[in-house]
Amino acid sequence: MLTRKDTIVLGLIGVLLLLASAAAIGSLNREVFGAKAFVSSYLHSLERHDAASALAMPGVIPATADVPEDVSLALLRSSALGNISDIQIQDEAAQPDGSRIVSASYAINGQKSHGMFRVTQAENSFLVFENWAFVTPPLGTITVTVAHDTVFTVGTSGLIDVRTTHPKTAAAVFGDTGSFLAFAPGAYTFGHTSSLMKANNVTAIVGAPRATAEVVVDVQANAAFTSDVQSEVNNFLDQCVTQVVLQPTGCPFGFQTGNRLVGDPAWAVVTYPEVSVVPGETGWVVRNAIAQVELTGELQSLYDGTIAPLDEIVAAPFNLDIVIQPDRSLLITII
Repeated sequence: MLTRKDTIVLGLIGVLLLLASAAAIGSLNREVFGAKAFVSSYLHSLERHDAASALAMPGVIPATADVPEDVSLALLRSSALGNISDIQIQDEAAQPDGSRIVSASYAINGQKSHGMFRVTQAENSFLVFENWAFVTPPLGTITVTVAHDTVFTVGTSGLIDVRTTHPKTAAAVFGDTGSFLAFAPGAYTFGHTSSLMKANNVTAIVGAPRATAEVVVDVQANAAFTSDVQSEVNNFLDQCVTQVVLQPTGCPFGFQTGNRLVGDPAWAVVTYPEVSVVPGETGWVVRNAIAQVELTGELQSLYDGTIAPLDEIVAAPFNLDIVIQPDRSLLITII
């Protein structure tokens, strides 16, 4: 049977346990469940390229009504993320409305930067452990202009098509611009690699929430594209020189004379044109490429009837318009 003294001792022990529990909970809320820890968790998700964990945090994705119709979420993926490191959580400042602003520093692709993240307390877990949510989504906006095509790569992702991410884009365009939400902070490296085209990589830095950046992905013909066009042109010339007339039909060369041709003429390619595929105003073009072809045969003078050998080098200028068809084959038109 407990004495009065035993009851008092047990009561004191209970009070001490409650105080210790409260202190432990307070410590956990500061170190594990607090505003700083919440922001730190978000930043470390980006550091390890874990977009799924970042997106799962409350307040990262804005409400649908807050996302402009012409802004895409297509870059909110792990494969798009660049390198952030050296994350350090710094200050936490209480705001009049009860929210907190947490400041942090980090390195983006090795360059020091910093940002501020506004969070607010959500409903506690198990009544005592703090939960938080971003008041302002920790995102920025990148405007991507794709010159001479509609697709680009970012990070290790595959090709992203502006016509898919921005459905109002015309079905057939020679370049377009789209706006994309991106995790902040982050470094996003854009480029283009495909069977026929390439682009040098360009990097956009989103240093902090609500930051904006712009990049131009300048798509150009790659060596395979140029080689394919060169082969088509060479084959076309090879067919042209099989015609035994002075003006081969559909070919960019011919020969005129005021004398009479004796027998059949013969054409031969001397040098093929050096093709350079470049972007034009609305599509791919080749301009001012020149081949050299040789014409041989015999001509009879209408003046005195003498016969003389014919041996002429004739220039064959090439200007081409090129369309890449949906199956990636080339439609080449000589103009």
